[in-house]
Amino acid sequence: MEGEVLAISIREVRNGKRKAIEEAYLSPTEGLKEEAASRPTGEISMISQATYDQMNDMGVDFLYGDFGENIRVGGLMVGRLPIGTQIKIGQAVLEIVKNADYSPGQYVTVRGYAGDLSLLPDRSQARVVIGGQIKIGDDVKVLQKSLA
Repeated sequence: MEGEVLAISIREVRNGKRKAIEEAYLSPTEGLKEEAASRPTGEISMISQATYDQMNDMGVDFLYGDFGENIRVGGLMVGRLPIGTQIKIGQAVLEIVKNADYSPGQYVTVRGYAGDLSLLPDRSQARVVIGGQIKIGDDVKVLQKSLA
């Protein structure tokens, strides 16, 4: 399985609006090094392009980072990867620690664009196992699926 990095988004200030960047460094202790709201657990969030496609099909145009993700991935449903799955992006290796659980409680309601729209974002949280540089266009390769 393989996908591609379509966008990288960061917050330059805590609770600020996300900004698109071309490349970044993933760190096991800081997550996305350039992120002002980095987590000490070295975690980052990813979302599949399919979520944005679903919104577009509903007539809502979202920008990269509008779902609070750090990385948008095309060609791979990251929220369906089992916990423990390892993936490689650029020079970095990540491990899925949380993913969409596909229960009705996980649906997101978007208000104000075209009424109330409900969708299930295809997203996951991953911790950085091996740090390294990533950039838009990098392949996202599944190295090993969880044996659990």
